[in-house]
Amino acid sequence: MKIKDIMTKEIACVDASSTAADAAKKMKDQNVGTVMIIDQNQLKGMVTDRAITTKAVAENKDPRSLPVTDIMTKDVIGCSEEDDVFDALKTMGENKVRRLPVVNDRDQLVGVISMADIAGQMRSGIDSMFDEMSKATR
Repeated sequence: MKIKDIMTKEIACVDASSTAADAAKKMKDQNVGTVMIIDQNQLKGMVTDRAITTKAVAENKDPRSLPVTDIMTKDVIGCSEEDDVFDALKTMGENKVRRLPVVNDRDQLVGVISMADIAGQMRSGIDSMFDEMSKATR
């Protein structure tokens, strides 16, 4: 199965001039835990809710004035929409991350794939398999 078949296409993004508070608001509005940082239509980094908590709030920095670029992960590990789901899982495991930005063949950000997306798809496949097995035994 390809990443493009199960990735989340609604991407939470803020631009590089945003603050940590802007990123947190975007997370709340879109009910996500990660926001992509975009500058001139290019992915520059990503920020998680955990980064806002540990790098801003816990450090007594004001999220309303702290540039999101100060707390973002700059070396973002991603994948291609044409990659196999198992390759994405391997990448996540090797790099100890739960989400990967997804790009197309022109390096444009087109989605995000998470362990939860993959687990949900696998569960659905397993449920279907058991349904078919139970029909066969009738």
